[in-house]
Amino acid sequence: MSILNTMGVRSRMVALITATITPFLALIAAGIIFSYSEADKATRRNVALDAELGAAKFSRVFRDAKVVLGTLRGMPLLQASDRLRCDSFIQKVLAGQPMFITMGVLDATGKIVCHNKAGTEGQFGDMDLALRIAQAGPDELLVGRFMIGPISKKPTVAVAMRLPATSSGEQLSIFGALNLDAFYNIAQAIAGETNHTVALIEPSNQRVLVRWPAIVPFGTEFSNHPLIKAIADQPRGGTTFSVGFDNVHRFFGFAPVADATGSSLTVSLGQPEADAFAAVQGRASWSIILAVVALITAILLSAFIAYYTQLRPLMRLVQKSERLGEGEFSSRVVMEDWQAQEFRSLATSLNETAAKLRAAQDVERRFRLVAENTADMITAVDLAGRRTFVSGASRDVLGYEPNELIGGAPLDLVFEEDRERVRELFRRTRDNASGGSEQYRVIRKDGKLLWVEVSGRRMFDESGLVFTMRNISKRKAIEAELETVNQQLSRLAITDELTGINNRRELNRLIEFEATRSAREGTPLSVILIDVDHFKAFNDVYGHVEGDRCLKEIASAISGAIRRPADSCARYGGEEFCVLLPNTDASGALHCAEVIRAAVSSLNITHTGHEQGHITISLGVTTALGEAGQEALFQSADQALYIAKATGRDRVSATVMSMMAETIKMELTSA
Repeated sequence: MSILNTMGVRSRMVALITATITPFLALIAAGIIFSYSEADKATRRNVALDAELGAAKFSRVFRDAKVVLGTLRGMPLLQASDRLRCDSFIQKVLAGQPMFITMGVLDATGKIVCHNKAGTEGQFGDMDLALRIAQAGPDELLVGRFMIGPISKKPTVAVAMRLPATSSGEQLSIFGALNLDAFYNIAQAIAGETNHTVALIEPSNQRVLVRWPAIVPFGTEFSNHPLIKAIADQPRGGTTFSVGFDNVHRFFGFAPVADATGSSLTVSLGQPEADAFAAVQGRASWSIILAVVALITAILLSAFIAYYTQLRPLMRLVQKSERLGEGEFSSRVVMEDWQAQEFRSLATSLNETAAKLRAAQDVERRFRLVAENTADMITAVDLAGRRTFVSGASRDVLGYEPNELIGGAPLDLVFEEDRERVRELFRRTRDNASGGSEQYRVIRKDGKLLWVEVSGRRMFDESGLVFTMRNISKRKAIEAELETVNQQLSRLAITDELTGINNRRELNRLIEFEATRSAREGTPLSVILIDVDHFKAFNDVYGHVEGDRCLKEIASAISGAIRRPADSCARYGGEEFCVLLPNTDASGALHCAEVIRAAVSSLNITHTGHEQGHITISLGVTTALGEAGQEALFQSADQALYIAKATGRDRVSATVMSMMAETIKMELTSA
């Protein structure tokens, strides 16, 4: 309203033309936005489809590898005790299989017992794959992680299959280290067909195995890259708009490599943002130019017409009106005969109506104040605080007739605990022309307690105050319900649905907080990482329903084993749990871990697939003696857990992290 008060005729004419043309400008803008939205959707569909097709081409490599290794599984030479004959046979096979750079046979512990390079011995380079393949099905091909081959010294990804058990019962596996040049050629071919960037990504360790165009070596690690994070959040494939590995923003589609069993290999295809929106940007530019030209033309034309037909005669009337407003009632408005009849009539009546307008101004303001607030209860009080007027809305709000309230004090109906608020509202309204507002409780005629919102203003002639009262009881009830719901939602957001303990998100928050506090206060911080032994076999034997029940009981046992309020436990993922022990040194953490191990063992949950006949857990403990980040803590605890599982399970292994990053390893074994 204050803007309109300062606008002249010319400005109002310009505003009118602008308001008229604004819907058309809005329609153009909406069309541009819609075009961008459709281009965005189409681009995402295309890159998602291309990514799926690309993933299928990469998947063919693993299918071919499975055929080759599956064929070799039936060769007796691979199981013979004659190492020379086995090495020679592998050499001949490798010569005809360019997809592999090395091949060999492993025993159940991951030791190389046959290799294309005669006499090669030692542990296999991807021990995680070696241990997983020992537990795999007879016809299952498992894919390892990216590594630099210890024998070939080349970047590679290994695949492996179990061999039939030997006559002596020995369990062997055959492996092949894939030649990443084949992946590079596939990426180049896909890029040639789609004109997109192509990358083969391993999200689990944040590495880019292959990219075309080639900008990084095989297996380059990109920690915390937004594209890799998006792929990790959508393991089944999807799309995202993100910066690429060359720092160029693109639309990316990605899809998992279906036949790369046991790995997280994903293919991503990227299309530059400029290519996706090129056609839309051209149309949008022309639309904007035409719209701006039309708006400027309309504004200039309206300004010209307004000045010569309205502004000049009105300026004289305005000047005379300003003088009248200043009290110069003797001044007369003079208007030439050739001016429009409306202006001449206005000039004639201006002198006659000036006094009437001035007298009616106060009456109009009072009437408007009452008329604009008829939906709420309106009360006028004098400066002593007594009601002089009450609107009919008092019947609905307070249950009183207006005449029952006139002459009384508003404070009489206010709930006793809220009366000081009302006194303060009265003082603010009396001392400040802009008034004030307050929420408090009043007592209805029927005795019910009611929440109201009251706003007050000082009357124009300062003879009293005017208050409007609104019933907000329903709104207060809704606000209370929303507060309760928000608290419940907050709890659900940090709780694991199956076990009822903290989830991974809450664990990340707690460990970040405690790590920061540990670094600030110089106190030790311990983390226990727990894995249920042979849990996959438990699910295979008893089913996932019993598996879920088992995890619930284990989570309950872990929760019961930790005592201090500051200690917490969370489900880390799958059958893994994590316990956070603030201000706990290595010996205290080891003791707590042993208590947890014993508590779970005492559950005595039957497990026929376990050599001990019941469920057990392995625990990795780490203690940070100085500043340590979340990733370092988890990595150290995971190393300790790996030692516990590799040395027989159902035991505790620990590492201590110092500020100089030196690691002292300790191991505690329990039967």
